Amino acid sequence: MDKKTYSSFEQIDTDLDILRIEKEINYQKIILGIQKTKEQFTPTGLTKNVFSVFKGVFSTITDSKNTVLSLLIPLAIKWILNRKRSR
Repeated sequence: MDKKTYSSFEQIDTDLDILRIEKEINYQKIILGIQKTKEQFTPTGLTKNVFSVFKGVFSTITDSKNTVLSLLIPLAIKWILNRKRSR
């Protein structure tokens, strides 16, 4: 970090005010992070986390870009239709 040269006390006060505000913002971010972490460990937070995991899993399965699933579904339908036709 380079040493800063000040020509007046106003510049020092301005930089100190900026640093105080940055410190308060960082402190509030930490407090918010702690609150979110506490919410995640409540019963409702845990159920939200479980459902979000299932939602993520099912969204990747049903995603049209999923090449494995897009290949397997037509094969499964063809196999079922052939099985019904042979009976």
